Amino acid sequence: MAVFADAGHKSKSSLRHLGVLWFALLLITTLPALANTPLTQTQISEIERLIEKTLHPKDARDYAAPAVSISVGKNGTLAFAAGYGEARSGVPATKDTVYRIGSITKQFTAAAVLSLIERGATVGPGGPNLSLDLPLAETFRASDSWNASDRPPITVKSLLAMTSNLPNFTRRPPHTLDPWGAVASDNLLGALTRLRRIGEPGSFEYSNTSYFLLAELIDDLYVEGQSATYHNQLRDVIFTRAELSDTGFSSDEKFKSTIAHPTYRRRPAFTQPDWLKGSGDMASTVVDLFKWNDALMSDRVLTSRTREDMFADNARVDVWNYYGMGWFITHRDNLELYRHSGTVPGYTSFNAIARRGEGPWVSVSILTNSDGIESLDDLAQQVVDIALQ
Repeated sequence: MAVFADAGHKSKSSLRHLGVLWFALLLITTLPALANTPLTQTQISEIERLIEKTLHPKDARDYAAPAVSISVGKNGTLAFAAGYGEARSGVPATKDTVYRIGSITKQFTAAAVLSLIERGATVGPGGPNLSLDLPLAETFRASDSWNASDRPPITVKSLLAMTSNLPNFTRRPPHTLDPWGAVASDNLLGALTRLRRIGEPGSFEYSNTSYFLLAELIDDLYVEGQSATYHNQLRDVIFTRAELSDTGFSSDEKFKSTIAHPTYRRRPAFTQPDWLKGSGDMASTVVDLFKWNDALMSDRVLTSRTREDMFADNARVDVWNYYGMGWFITHRDNLELYRHSGTVPGYTSFNAIARRGEGPWVSVSILTNSDGIESLDDLAQQVVDIALQ
């Protein structure tokens, strides 16, 4: 009897354990699904309806994009990615279509600088250590015109946050250089050293000048006993850490036959090297931009502390918006939105990371092969709202 009683006890105990195990397995399989729920068909249909307006706007005053590619991610999972329209004549756009990404490049340049600070880079072999507070005068050929007793010194951080007060050279190009031709980076740097700072000291001024200077700064750095160049730091460090397979520079040979054909709304300027070095010279896909956002959020590119520096409110843009380092930042209605758009001749782009309260973070990346698509920011914001539902 004792034996049977023991067996009955074990049987009941086993059933209880099986019940607990079943419930635990249910939680394990259900919770991640809830956290990383892909977009519903209704959400996808809403997004496609919005994209249709970009491809075929009803208002004749709005520019139409020949192609649009989009990716949406949730908590590190790619929830949706697709392409619409034609990337080139007879070639449909897909999620893997390559486009120039314009000023989204600044996110990568900022990450390269911050990574070099983490790795103890120096200005030249044995020179001062790179830091956010390092004055530009201690790095490379600065200019007396950049220094003034009534202004704070230009530092690495003020370049990253666009508070250097150096005017934007793509708005008013140096008269000695041809915006429709190529320019050597040394010649462009020489022209920029003659610029004088403008505006309220330390105020935000969006300027490609700042990020070109950051790319030039990287070329003057040494890290781990070797010269650090802008292109190598992005290719060998940043792209590798983020596992980007279809990202590079618009001048790369591999993109010449695969990149979406540009649509120009005005005579294209600044399309030749090295005009947009550091500020707008990269190409990518929407899938790689999702990978990029995920790599940042999972601390594979930068440490969490450095990422917080990148996403900090480093410069006030207006009442709701700030600039971090390569990202515009909005805090409003319990929404944290980190974003950057880009426009270069022939292309318009947008990349965003957003989170509402303690909910899941979402990634939205949109690329088109036409410049002048002013509605793209609104489209992206609407997609963010749909993804956060």
